[in-house]
Formats: sequence, C-alpha cells, structure tokens
Amino acid sequence: MIIVRPTSLAATLDSAAEAFFYQKPIPASHRQDTASMLISRQVHSGSNSGFFIPFAAETETQSRLFSGEQLFTDFARSHIQLIESARVLKLLGVDNDDVIHSIQVADQRMSTYCYSKFCPKGECKSLTIAYMRYLSSCNTKDSIKRLNSLLSRLVSHRDGKGKWIGFPYYYMLVMLSEVDDPLATQELHYAAPLCEKHLEQLGSVDPISIRRQAIITKALLRN
Repeated sequence: MIIVRPTSLAATLDSAAEAFFYQKPIPASHRQDTASMLISRQVHSGSNSGFFIPFAAETETQSRLFSGEQLFTDFARSHIQLIESARVLKLLGVDNDDVIHSIQVADQRMSTYCYSKFCPKGECKSLTIAYMRYLSSCNTKDSIKRLNSLLSRLVSHRDGKGKWIGFPYYYMLVMLSEVDDPLATQELHYAAPLCEKHLEQLGSVDPISIRRQAIITKALLRN
C-alpha cells in the first residue's frame, strides 16, 4: 500500500484517510514514513507555527474534503490540512517525541480558532466537522467531553429533511459514522431516510461516487 505521495501533502492525507476509513492494514514502516513526511511539512515557529505546508506543485490543485465536497477559501484549505494532518498523526500511532511534539503544536494552533468551539459560518462548518473527527481520534476524557459538547449543537442546525443547514452532507456522515457517542447515533437516525434515498441514486462509478456510497453504507450500518 502506497500512502506517501512525495510531492503532494493533500494526496498523502487522502490516501491515509482512505486506508483508515476502509480499515486497511498499514505496515509499521509505512506508518513511520507517513508520519515523517507529515512532520517534514510542519512549521514550528513564527506566524504559521503548527500549519502543514503544501508542496509548490499543489498551489493550483483543487482542495476537497474526504467526501468530495470542494473547499474554496485559502483559510479553509490551510486549516483542513492542519486538522487532517494532526488526525492522521494520531491514528498512525507512531510513538516518538517528534510525533508527539508535532501533534501538540498543531493542537495548540487549532484550539485558538472558532471551529474548535463550533462555528456555523461559511467554510468553518467543514472545519468544525473536521475538528470533531480529530477529537474522536484523540480518545481522552477531555477530547470526549469536548466532542460531546460539539455534537450537542447539531440538532439546532437540522433542516428537517435529513441534512444540516449549510454543513457538507457527506462529510457530516463520515464524522458521525466514526464517532462512538449516543448523540452521533441520534443524528444518524435522523439522517437515515435521506441516506437510503441517496444510496439508491448514487449509481456512478467515478471515485467520489464510489466513496460516497461507502460513506452512506457505513452510516446506515451505524444507525
């Protein structure tokens, strides 16, 4: 399994996210290589401390969430890679001082932004979901408490039709299906009828549609 893409941070993060989503085994050497690559892209001082910097060749590449929704602002692009990099480093389980420090620096940076408290504005909606996925990967008493607090806010953003107003639908389903919390199960139950309808409609064989089929299937299994 190839995870590291030597000239693309975004592709590396997507490959890692896919491996974890489908629960594919990742050899220890690949976990180490992936962690090392991510750490090499992180800024450790100055105004951009904590962020993970894309390669020059990625500047014109469209930024998408794991579920395929596109991000349009530079703010969202930089922060999704910050959050996803920290999450992947957590999930890789590489236990050394460099990884621990990298996650700590990223965590401190994320905690200063609105999405870490729940932000229902613009593309911060996507970042709020991404941050909940990060908290789920931490699996500490504090992260579980914070995650539960964020999940409790979702009810008030329902549109009454199976979605959440302005939040990326498929990305929300990804997060909810990964979280072991009664509030997540509650939201999946709310979304189930629309999920079943969308599953019938997703007949394309393009990569995003295939991934979305898997996302909905996983969400329905958790419901």
